[in-house]
Amino acid sequence: MNRVLTRIIVCILIAIILLPLSERGYAHGNSHMLIHKPKSSDQSPNISSIIMTVGSSRQAAFVSELRIERSELDQTIRKAKQKQAEQADIYPDIYITHLTAERDEYRLERSGQLWNESQSVRLELSARLAKQLTELADGLRKQHYGKLLTWQQATGLMPNKSIFSVTELQSGLTFRVQRRAGSDHADVQPLTKDDSRIMKHIYNGRWSWKRKAVLVRTDGEWVAASMNGMPHGGDGIPENGFSGHFCIHFLGSSTHKSEYPDPAHQMMVHKAAGQLEPYFDAAEPLVLAKSFIEAMYHQDEEIIRLLTEKLPKEQQSAFIQGMYELVSIREQLPAKGKAEPAPNRGSLGDALLTELHVPITIHPINGQRRNSSYTFRFNRASVQSPWRIHHIE
Repeated sequence: MNRVLTRIIVCILIAIILLPLSERGYAHGNSHMLIHKPKSSDQSPNISSIIMTVGSSRQAAFVSELRIERSELDQTIRKAKQKQAEQADIYPDIYITHLTAERDEYRLERSGQLWNESQSVRLELSARLAKQLTELADGLRKQHYGKLLTWQQATGLMPNKSIFSVTELQSGLTFRVQRRAGSDHADVQPLTKDDSRIMKHIYNGRWSWKRKAVLVRTDGEWVAASMNGMPHGGDGIPENGFSGHFCIHFLGSSTHKSEYPDPAHQMMVHKAAGQLEPYFDAAEPLVLAKSFIEAMYHQDEEIIRLLTEKLPKEQQSAFIQGMYELVSIREQLPAKGKAEPAPNRGSLGDALLTELHVPITIHPINGQRRNSSYTFRFNRASVQSPWRIHHIE
């Protein structure tokens, strides 16, 4: 199957949440096949199931699921005290479904509480159950995403002429490639016409330079990576329906034209590793601004939500709606020899406030290509705190 929805890539897990994780047989690394059946004394036709799902977006076809069949958790959710909560600090990629007659949907808070997003209601669980849910979520996320390996580490796993598989994180579609060259990233080609067809389907039938978060499967490892979808350069596999090669990037790898890592590729590599939040937490304002523009260009709702979490909901929604009305939006890069735009520090003079003016070229679907700009304002609580976008103009 090319749509890898039964794992190896997608796992249906049955867990006993009262046992420590080490006793449930969680495998190390990315084996992607974890099964543990509940004790026979726990089985009952009246027990409802709780399904924990991890996926890189709300629309992702590529997901991993954990089925929890435990009467205690079921009864706790049914009887839990409800508290009004307009906002919650949630895992951005974890979804909880309580399979009752009504099929209740929740998001998992980092504290382990359950939040009903549509009703703005929090279910208050005991500290013990909340801790166990976060442990299960962390284990499931580790299974779902790829390892974050540097280019130097990754290149040793895939020498020239080696064959490996590529799975796109959103669709779950998988195809095979062969590495042909590349010193700063992997230059690869689809192995057959069928592999080229699957790759083109990932790009909606049109080759594109846009980056996609992918998992590379090689030598027993699932590695986080990013690919583009445009045939270019030399061709080494005849009759594979792909004229040229395309590029796969890893942590810290660079493009043909630059000695520096490509911001869009690095963003997608971290997405494939499930590490977008720590990546943005450690990023300087310029990287956040570039990432916002790239997320608009790549029409990635989840990244936009993550980068604009401090903006008013109406403005956040306007950006998400607006990105689907664009043919393209690109940063205007400075001429050779000129520096990147420098941040303007706030009047406090203490590096807690920063402003960036970034020129862009924007092409609306129903309009002409034109030059414009974004002004980003950032703040942070202390010099040790991460930068956050708090205004875009």
